[in-house]
Amino acid sequence: QAFVSKVRSGPVSHSLFVAAGMYTSTGRQRGAPADGTWAITVRNALSGTVLTTCHVLPSDLVVHLKQCVKIVKDVPEITLMTEDSKFLNPVDTIQNSGLADGDIVLAVMMAHRLVATASSDGLVNTCDTESNTVERQLQAAPPQSLLSACCSGDGHWLVTGSSVGTPKFWDAKSGEVKRVFEGHAGSVCCVDVSSDSKFVASGSYDFLGKVWEVESGNCVRTLVDPKLEGEGLEPRTHLLHLLSIRFSPYDSSVVATTSADCTAKVWNVQSGECLHRLCHAEDPYGPLPVSTVCFAANGQELVTASDIFCTLWSVRTGLEMRTWEAHTSTVTCVAHSVEEALLLTGSKDGTAKIWDLQSGLCRRTLQGHERPVTSVALSPDSKFAVTGGGDGLAKVWNTHTGTCEQTLEGNRLGILMAMFVPC
Repeated sequence: QAFVSKVRSGPVSHSLFVAAGMYTSTGRQRGAPADGTWAITVRNALSGTVLTTCHVLPSDLVVHLKQCVKIVKDVPEITLMTEDSKFLNPVDTIQNSGLADGDIVLAVMMAHRLVATASSDGLVNTCDTESNTVERQLQAAPPQSLLSACCSGDGHWLVTGSSVGTPKFWDAKSGEVKRVFEGHAGSVCCVDVSSDSKFVASGSYDFLGKVWEVESGNCVRTLVDPKLEGEGLEPRTHLLHLLSIRFSPYDSSVVATTSADCTAKVWNVQSGECLHRLCHAEDPYGPLPVSTVCFAANGQELVTASDIFCTLWSVRTGLEMRTWEAHTSTVTCVAHSVEEALLLTGSKDGTAKIWDLQSGLCRRTLQGHERPVTSVALSPDSKFAVTGGGDGLAKVWNTHTGTCEQTLEGNRLGILMAMFVPC
């Protein structure tokens, strides 16, 4: 089955024609056109400065707000969020995203200069890719005990999991621990933070996935599969330990988990219901441990990896859309682009690959690590990729040419996380 393309193309939106001559950088324009357009003001999330006010149709996509800003301002790639820190899905319409006429949205500047890395040495570094220097360093855990880490989309927060069994929520800039989540009975091997930074998800060797509220520190949901309870087992998320856990990018009530038990599962956090159990029942694709998972940018599809294969699934139906051989050895990590239909995969074969999910073809193979690639991420505009390896190195790549533009050497052991963070 062919991939469903998520690349938007076609005529320029009505809002862009309006934008070129009808919005200002000083606030809502007087005499805005009475043709059903809404005035949405975009401010710099850090400084509060008004970047521009865009006049858009309710049916326009959120991505058009970003395009409007770039017409009048020389800014790096931006990610938009509401004033209550909810990130906006670029492929939602203005109206469906919850915005209304006169609203204010915040622009997080996503320059490609900074990369955050976490390593088995317990260090979390924020690196300047231009000067190849470490701007900030945090000792998040003793050497050999840190097992997982994840930064929030705005770069303000860090979540870590370790052999101690307690996920921690950090202020990434000050290095202060804000929350310690008590409740797992085993090492915490995977963590994630919701797009609005209000919730943390964690998976453990105790066979359980949990979702925590950051403000209170309470566990708001332990994910329990009733089918496993019926087999006489203690309550658990998977039959075997979890390998990865991810929030849907724009809906913190949806979480995906994967496990060594050869399944991936999609959960409704509010109800606790297991919506889908995803697995390959027969060779050549399974049953095999499901090493990792990521959601597509629109939250409607997800990608899992098992052995050398990747599979695209429908979140709505739970049905397999396509499976393909991605690498020559186990796929260890996957990341989807923010807006385009691009997937970045990393493998024990030491390479990372950029896949065009519209055509199903591999665009680039990134070669340079001497050991397995253990973490991958794409910049918001997909122009750059960062990979982390078992060799302790993080590399920044030009996705158009496939060339390595910088190698970051701030960690001593294998990389657990490598991702772009805002300046």
